[in-house]
Amino acid sequence: MPASNPSTIQTAAGSRPPFALASKPNRPPRSRWRREFEAMRGVRRRLVFMVLPWLVLLLILFPLAWHELDAALEGPLLRDRDDTVQDTSDIIVRTLGSLRRDVAFLSELTARQPLIDVSANSSIAQLFTSFAASAPQYDQVRWIDETGMERLRVNQRVGPPVVVSAAQLQNKGSRPYFHEALRLPAGSVYFSELDLNVENGVIERPLEPTLRVASPLVVNGQRRGIVVINYRANRLLERLAGLSRQQRIGVYLLNAQGYWIQGPNKADDWAGQLGRTDRALSHSQPALWQAVQQEDHGELRDAGGAWAFKRITPGQDLTLAGVRGQVADGALGLRLLVRIDPEAALQRTWRWKAVLATIFAVAVLITLRLGWQTGRNLAARKAHEEELQAANSALRQANEQLQTVQTELARADRLSSLGLMVAGVAHELNTPLGTATLALSTVQQRLDVLALLLKQGLRKSDLEDYVASSHAALDVVLTSLRRSAGIVQRFKQVAVDRTTMEQRRFDLAEIVLDADPRLRKWDHGNPVQLKLDLAPGLQMESYPGPLEQVIANLLDNALAHAFVNRPGGQITVRALADGPDHVCIWFSDDGIGVPESSLARIFDPFYTTSRHSGGTGLGLHIVYQLVHDVLGGSIEAANLAEGGMVFTLRLPRKAPLKKASSALSSGLLPLGEPPRRA
Repeated sequence: MPASNPSTIQTAAGSRPPFALASKPNRPPRSRWRREFEAMRGVRRRLVFMVLPWLVLLLILFPLAWHELDAALEGPLLRDRDDTVQDTSDIIVRTLGSLRRDVAFLSELTARQPLIDVSANSSIAQLFTSFAASAPQYDQVRWIDETGMERLRVNQRVGPPVVVSAAQLQNKGSRPYFHEALRLPAGSVYFSELDLNVENGVIERPLEPTLRVASPLVVNGQRRGIVVINYRANRLLERLAGLSRQQRIGVYLLNAQGYWIQGPNKADDWAGQLGRTDRALSHSQPALWQAVQQEDHGELRDAGGAWAFKRITPGQDLTLAGVRGQVADGALGLRLLVRIDPEAALQRTWRWKAVLATIFAVAVLITLRLGWQTGRNLAARKAHEEELQAANSALRQANEQLQTVQTELARADRLSSLGLMVAGVAHELNTPLGTATLALSTVQQRLDVLALLLKQGLRKSDLEDYVASSHAALDVVLTSLRRSAGIVQRFKQVAVDRTTMEQRRFDLAEIVLDADPRLRKWDHGNPVQLKLDLAPGLQMESYPGPLEQVIANLLDNALAHAFVNRPGGQITVRALADGPDHVCIWFSDDGIGVPESSLARIFDPFYTTSRHSGGTGLGLHIVYQLVHDVLGGSIEAANLAEGGMVFTLRLPRKAPLKKASSALSSGLLPLGEPPRRA
């Protein structure tokens, strides 16, 4: 018990001893939290398992609640975005409708005027001038004849409208809007691409976004060219920018080639016409550009925000708006894009998210506080349990004494087993040695007879009879001595000194095949067939010699006992991995099996069911000793339901290091104690 916690030291009467109140003078007193934390040392793992599920639940619920809050707060933003798309589209459509009506009206009035005189004082010039004065948003009002030559042009930039002199008129026959508008029926309207105005091959400065609206000029069924209005789009673009600032939602325009007319970044505006081809939307946001190309309207969410887009089609949109007359979309190709900026969305939702984060933090603190209180209670309960355990110390001492008695009994049982082993060895050696002694006495008697016959007169037949009988007797002696030597050799195997074995790395399949030459080249004429199923590449770091001896003994045991009074059968050896650290070897046969009464003693020393045919009962005991004590594994024997039996060996891939037993050092034979099976 630590001396730093004197409050836990009690006398027999329950009061503190006087020295318990003293503390080390140089050691600062620990805080209450630290003392309580140290008191929880024994219950920390249990406390973690109690508190951790609640913390995990909070960690799961917080992202879900955050997501739901995002969806709830984003809903109004998405509705505002969709409303902005509709409002902006209506503004553009109304503007296009006004342009359509103006150009159609001007074309109709122009057809009623004499077209021969186009001087500044002519009626048609006065018509164009008054028309331009009534619509200051129109930069130019022109009549282009059927050859593409400007016949009349009124400019309106700064100040009142001015009729351009004939010397300044240009040929617009190469412009697409001229050819497209000239082919339209009378009363139709053509919209050009919205781009920067170009004069004499040079983009005007400052930049002048211009939309050209044209209508064919038909006089008495004869085409006399087109009437064109150049609309300055600055006013429309400024209105869209103002709407974007008012709604705090980005409103942008894109042309048919994928370049920004008015985009999120001012540097990207008119990039295609100004030669900055790398600023195309197909380069910066290919997914958005693909969606805009494929659909007339839709939505897309990417890293830049939540987009909504719509294609502006004057023909369809003006018809839906109630504007009569044929309208050709021409090259307008406008795409309206509206975006919810992530930073703007965050500014509108951060308060609610801060509230949610605060609630989550409070819930975590409450959970930790309750966990701390629970830990204190568990620590107090554990201290009480320790006091109860201290009260039971007498019972533990009695239990230890009982275990000591059991250990002595086990030792006595091992000594008894040693006596039985010595008796078994004496019994096994007595039979062959007695047979050898009897044969030698027979030879001695025959030798005495031969000596007597030599004195009386030895015949050839007597000598031949002596030689024959002596050969037979000596064969019996040699056989008995060999059997005795075999018994002694197996007995030595049981007591083999494991310190002479070397551990090395090897392939299991190769060691199994090396255990017996017959395993590599089986005699197919043998009525007993062999089946091998050895997994390749199973590396082990163990003792190959004992493992080979185990396989060889199991093979000899099966050939000697499994197929008695049977015409033949099959032996199967399988070796497979059993997880990353173990291997399993199954040695099975389909022979006669072992009686259940004998199965429990199959690994006992000197236990055999074929003693009359020379069995010693040491083969399987040696197998058990090697597997259990040397290889560090386990072996089990069982009968198969379909007949025969199987030995199952489970071995570690890295065998434990050998330890010299005390029995070896004392000269005793460590036979071990094989498991008993019911």
